[in-house]
Amino acid sequence: MKRLFTLLIAAVFCSSIVATAQDMSEVIKAGKKAPAFKLPTPEGKMVSLSDFKGKYVVIDFWASWCPDCRKENPDLVKVHRQYAPKGVAFIGVSFDTERDAWLKGIESDSLNWTQVSSLVKWKETKISKDYGVNWIPTFYLINKKGRVIGAYITAEALSNALSKLSL
Repeated sequence: MKRLFTLLIAAVFCSSIVATAQDMSEVIKAGKKAPAFKLPTPEGKMVSLSDFKGKYVVIDFWASWCPDCRKENPDLVKVHRQYAPKGVAFIGVSFDTERDAWLKGIESDSLNWTQVSSLVKWKETKISKDYGVNWIPTFYLINKKGRVIGAYITAEALSNALSKLSL
């Protein structure tokens, strides 16, 4: 019985790893050009990836209704504090559909970097399709030439990737 229970726990653990791998299977691979986009800030200013040409860029795909995103946000704030002064730009791309919830999420989680959203359901957005986002949070790291360095699902993994750059 004990062995059966151990095998059951191992099977559940392994299936969660496989599920996470499947969720990340469609992300853009390292070396590929990051897709262009143009989305509005809360103030209505249009922001595009090309606005950050010549900089390392972190794109944070998130939503205020996403518990995993909200759990990662404090760690992402720490990553931002560490790397923004070194010239890394951060762009939050929200999949919220309600403006007030989006703004409350930005404020309560102290997401003090460029935030954009089309306020359209996640799976209906062009950017989620272009970037292969099947899980949030997903963090993309883009190099100075606009190419993908990698995609990550934790702020810790993102921080590890940033630590390997010459900044």
